[in-house]
Amino acid sequence: MKKAEPIRILAPAKVNFFLRVTGKRPDGYHDLVSVMQALELADELDIVPAGQGIEVTCDRPEVPTGESNIAYRAASAFMAESGYAGGVRIHIKKRTPMAAGLGGGSSDAAAVLKGMSVITGIEVPRARLMDAARALGADVPFFLSWPTALAKGVGEVLTELASPEEIWLVLVNPGFFVSTKWVYESLNLGLTNNINSIKLPQFEGQALNAGLLVLYLHNDLEQVTADKYPQIKEIKDGLVREGSKGALMSGSGPTVFGVFERRLEAERAAARLSRPGWTVLATRTISAWPAPAAGIL
Repeated sequence: MKKAEPIRILAPAKVNFFLRVTGKRPDGYHDLVSVMQALELADELDIVPAGQGIEVTCDRPEVPTGESNIAYRAASAFMAESGYAGGVRIHIKKRTPMAAGLGGGSSDAAAVLKGMSVITGIEVPRARLMDAARALGADVPFFLSWPTALAKGVGEVLTELASPEEIWLVLVNPGFFVSTKWVYESLNLGLTNNINSIKLPQFEGQALNAGLLVLYLHNDLEQVTADKYPQIKEIKDGLVREGSKGALMSGSGPTVFGVFERRLEAERAAARLSRPGWTVLATRTISAWPAPAAGIL
């Protein structure tokens, strides 16, 4: 094993370009089909070898730092799988809104699993690492796979998809919490099962761009959240007024994203849509995971 050294690693956010719930499993979870896309927007994690134990800190005081933090649990899982006997300090700079349908916590967990491998020089077999990721959360395996992926099962059965051309998105998070558990429990599966399957352009050999993407945007969960929170429709309407080619809620919400062709259009729309209490920002899709940087502290 090499000498452990500190690293800085980015944990990108994600959106769901397509999400269809296909049924409820005996264990209470739901099967789905989803196209997941990683974004340039990312949390920043400093991962530092330490003598023993796990310490997690964050620049946002509302983020838990003990065992309830998914990054803490990811470090613990890596230690259990790898046999690493040392300790680790993790500092998180939060850039992705929390509990927003953007996978911020899951991405942090995946970044810790990747980063711990780098700082320790221990390579856990991929199958075991993916098992650990699944145990941490349904979205965590995505962040260990590809920046554009088709997810099935509860999100753990992943297939690589060709990454789209650079697409600019405006993300609008209205600042309230939506319970993912409540959204799934409130979903009328009889209605979603009657929705015709939507063909995805990746399957048809087409290069996905902003114009094509908006033809395939779909989220079974959106109506559930929008029925309780009218702000979802307000945000979608606002994005369209500001020139978005299409808009969709990501995951179980409440973040809504609008699709734009150019950076200037996206940044202008983000500025105009800004409201007190909302997080509104422009970002873009990525086609490769950012590499960790060594020795930055």
